[in-house]
Amino acid sequence: MAPTSEFEMQRLTIKELWDNNIRKPSEIIKITGFPKSTVYDIVNRLKKTGSVKHLPIPGRPLVLSPKKRRYLGRLLKNDNATTSALMTTKLNNLYPDLNVSTRTVQRTLKNKLNYIVCRPRSVPLLKASHVETRLQWALNHTQDDWSHTIFSDESTFQTFRNTQIVRYKAGNPRPSHPMVKHPYKVHVWGAFCRQGPIGVALFTGNMNSAKYREILQSQLLPNAYHAGYGWKFQQDNAPTHTAKLTHQFFVINDVSVIDWPANSPDLNPIENLWAILKGNVEKRVNNWIMKKKSLSGDDFQGIIQQEWDNIDQNVFFNLADSMSDRINMVIEKNGYTINY
Repeated sequence: MAPTSEFEMQRLTIKELWDNNIRKPSEIIKITGFPKSTVYDIVNRLKKTGSVKHLPIPGRPLVLSPKKRRYLGRLLKNDNATTSALMTTKLNNLYPDLNVSTRTVQRTLKNKLNYIVCRPRSVPLLKASHVETRLQWALNHTQDDWSHTIFSDESTFQTFRNTQIVRYKAGNPRPSHPMVKHPYKVHVWGAFCRQGPIGVALFTGNMNSAKYREILQSQLLPNAYHAGYGWKFQQDNAPTHTAKLTHQFFVINDVSVIDWPANSPDLNPIENLWAILKGNVEKRVNNWIMKKKSLSGDDFQGIIQQEWDNIDQNVFFNLADSMSDRINMVIEKNGYTINY
């Protein structure tokens, strides 16, 4: 029978040379001019089996054919929140003789279709005016030097967070994490610059203009010199930050405040600092609880203060230096939210 393809012709030619004791790949390549990878593949096959036929694929055949995998892909394209259990039910209803399991569907989605399970990122809801303002702001600040900028923000910390990922051996009980109905919460104001931390203040009440000015008086003004000559202060547009009395405080104390676009936490590197700090605090709290110690509010605040003091200097360097990348990404995204 005549060869039906170029590759089959190559296989038969190499097999004929092999049978005539011409078995070195270099000699076969010189005689035939076939691609090196093709020759080595077929020669290795001949060494192992004495045949040029394809080696059998190890393991049992796949339960889901390419057609069925494409069907799963269409389900997710229509609704990417479709559960694997629902997809399994729809697949079995469409193919009654299939009887595939949910676990098989999950493995197929991961290993064959490259779908990853995740919780969607929470991002600000941007109006058209926000997008336009963000883009214009980024264009106006492409040449700024951020090495003398003090970044600030507030965040809320609570005991008994449960965000850590743990592993356990199959067959063992699933690990548990103790929780309380009303976890203790504390608010934290923090500020840093490229040179290091500026200040941190912990409080449990509501933030208002008077409280904010008190924090600025005790934490910002005495330590701002760490940012270097000509330092500038960054804050978002929260009502307490833009209040009339707060503005007067900045004028009286000659604080240069950077204009900041609304709904733009992705531009503020301190958001990444909060994530690092909360992760470190959570580990400390979990270790504390594992030792079956009671955790008071003062203990919790002490842990936050200690972990703030322990942040590595390189973290401040990298976060401050990320501003240029953030601005360029906003421009590339035409003002929309960036993945930072």
